[in-house]
Amino acid sequence: MTPLRHAVNTLPYLLLPLLLLGGCTGTTQRAVNGVDTDESTLVGGASDSDLGQPSQGQRGDEATPTVEVPIPESSLLPLLTAEFLLREREYDGALSILAEQAMLLDDPELTRRALRLAEFRQNEELTLPLALRLAVQDSSDAAASATSMALLIRAGRIEEAVTYARQALERGAEVNAPALLVSFRDMPSAEQERLAEAIEALAQDWPDSPDVGIALAFLHREQGRYTQCLEDLDQVLALVPDDDRALILWTQVKLDTDAKEPFDRLHRAVNSYPDNEAMRLQYARLLASEKKLAEARREFDALRTISPRNGDYLYSLALIDLELAHYDDAEQWLKALLALEQRVDEAYYYLGRVASARDDTEAAVAAFKKVGPGREFSDATRRAGRLTLAQGDLTGFAEVFHAARATSPGQAEALFLLQAELLQERDLIADAIKVLSEGLQDFPESLSLLYARAMAEETIGNIDAMEVDLRAVLSLDANNATTLNALGYTLTIHTTRYAEAAELIERALTLSPGEPAILDSLGWVYFKLGRNNQAIDLLQQAYDKFPDPEVAAHLGEALWSTGKRDAARVIWRGSLERHPDSTHLTSAIERLGADLDALPDD
Repeated sequence: MTPLRHAVNTLPYLLLPLLLLGGCTGTTQRAVNGVDTDESTLVGGASDSDLGQPSQGQRGDEATPTVEVPIPESSLLPLLTAEFLLREREYDGALSILAEQAMLLDDPELTRRALRLAEFRQNEELTLPLALRLAVQDSSDAAASATSMALLIRAGRIEEAVTYARQALERGAEVNAPALLVSFRDMPSAEQERLAEAIEALAQDWPDSPDVGIALAFLHREQGRYTQCLEDLDQVLALVPDDDRALILWTQVKLDTDAKEPFDRLHRAVNSYPDNEAMRLQYARLLASEKKLAEARREFDALRTISPRNGDYLYSLALIDLELAHYDDAEQWLKALLALEQRVDEAYYYLGRVASARDDTEAAVAAFKKVGPGREFSDATRRAGRLTLAQGDLTGFAEVFHAARATSPGQAEALFLLQAELLQERDLIADAIKVLSEGLQDFPESLSLLYARAMAEETIGNIDAMEVDLRAVLSLDANNATTLNALGYTLTIHTTRYAEAAELIERALTLSPGEPAILDSLGWVYFKLGRNNQAIDLLQQAYDKFPDPEVAAHLGEALWSTGKRDAARVIWRGSLERHPDSTHLTSAIERLGADLDALPDD
């Protein structure tokens, strides 16, 4: 039986790959009629009768005899061409011909062969029409109907999928009926009602189908009918006492309703069926997702005993022990992963995390540097860089990033940016500018590196250099609203070139209408130009959308300078309550000599 996929809440960052109720509804089987597709069945070694083998339990105890269909003269040459292309491993060309002929000829064996080839080549554009064609051509092919259902679900055509689910059930196939509800929450209400009626009809016609029973239970859970959902699951479990999907969903409903001891039934089932590895795995994941880490650890340890070479169990144990601060045990599991040569990058990454937790900087950096390109690579490099900088080891810091760029040249530009970011975090601005300049030697047209260097130059007051870099960005991307605004605002606060600044910011606002940061910039430069009414209007719009203390400082000053002092005090006082440490606010208030106490209390 194909399990139900259903996600529940997971632990924070450490325990990402947690509870899913069973298998995937989004992928299509790589075979028609349950037979795996590989090159040997596509080229030379398989006869047409081989390609038409039925699967057990889907087309009856005996295969339907193959009926020879005369080949029309107009199709003879294309089909021979396809055969030669197959023998030459020119699969895509052969598939194009076979798919075209399958749609022209009423020959289920030809369609079946084309479908196999489409699945082998993972050609989603052709797989669905071929599966639908085969389901019509061969009324005994339950697998074609089930495959059509799965592909229609994947295409979001749920109502059509229901039709093929019914057809597959009528033909004797087991179907992943719960998959029909995978997008139920996102459907319009009218579609939800039609699907609910269809699922209820399936349940009425196939009351002894566990798959349909679980689909019905899932529907009732989505509708908030928890009591009915539990009754549905009880019926499924009466048919199949160790159905892990039903047990997990039953437990989830108990959790949804804050029932006492929600894990009891699942716990008993795991003990009653100790060899049911899939059920124990789901139990372990569900425990972990509910942050019952000690209990989850016990179950993953039992799973490790059952399958000692399963790296996923070792990985889960390592994450749980790291969360529990059992660093020695976590290290043990991670080293076991390395010995099995499984999840190598993750193992080194978390070995670095373990060493960091022990304050063993040298070991942590060494482990992080061994993480290869992948999901953990960027964070491992960031952590290694921070650790070396914290020790004041600029040479070691540079080596971390030099090695990272050598390991993953495709991420070199992003690594220059990350290296500069970490240096700026420690106020090493000159070193950050040097790194960004080095990056620009390799990526001279990098907008990100140019912009980052411009911002770093501003930090140390090198406004001329900042302007050069921002104009370089604009020479490469004249409609870069962020850069237009940054350059215009820089000219506003560091020079008296207000007219030029206004022109730049106006262009930015045209490109990004309503953007609060640009509204603030334009309001402030208009204030500098003496266009006070326009300035106050723009600054008020910016403040309404984004009540940032810098915007509040600008709006308050514009109001104060035009005699609207009580209004200014209201803005400043309200912003100070939310941002008491804002230097933008305090400097504006002190510079203007404003007395906030002069405003009567509300």
